[in-house]
Amino acid sequence: MDKIKLMIVEDDPVWMQCISDYIEKENDITVVTQAYNKEEALQVDYNNIDVVLLDLTLLKDEGDEENLNGLEVARHLYKKGLKKIIMLTSWDEKDIILECFDTGVVNYITKTSYRDIPNAIREAFRGKVSLHADVTNVLVGELRKERKIKILTPTEREVYTLREQGLNKSQIADKLYKSVETIKRQLRIIKSKMQ
Repeated sequence: MDKIKLMIVEDDPVWMQCISDYIEKENDITVVTQAYNKEEALQVDYNNIDVVLLDLTLLKDEGDEENLNGLEVARHLYKKGLKKIIMLTSWDEKDIILECFDTGVVNYITKTSYRDIPNAIREAFRGKVSLHADVTNVLVGELRKERKIKILTPTEREVYTLREQGLNKSQIADKLYKSVETIKRQLRIIKSKMQ
């Protein structure tokens, strides 16, 4: 049986070693490529890779500020045809999780759930959509919200979106050239529709 060929992109050498050692214990998965930063990941020959395990934050040098270079790598790999990408990270913020899925990743696992990585790799290789428990609450919550938003009128959606962005009633009223009383009334209607 051919083994699943895995590329790991991880800037922390200790994590890289730990993850590689952990995965190499599996009989059906082999680590064929390791990249320690964005630049290395973008220069790899992708023809011999089935699945990518990608760290979200990739530092270029010691002392670099934390950034989300993994998103750029994910977009690049996806455009090159590598569509079986699993994001591995310590981040659990909703917006970051959603942005990762927007880039085309098939799964998202936090580093505290590293024991689940081999199964996530197998599922990604088989083309199964099986989201890890680390992100299912976020995604289900967003799906519910999207379905509820559909019942709002375009004007109500505009008000709702501004409220979700953190604007208060006065700020929304200023932005939409409406009175605060109108915004209050619209927010009450939105609330009743979305319950």
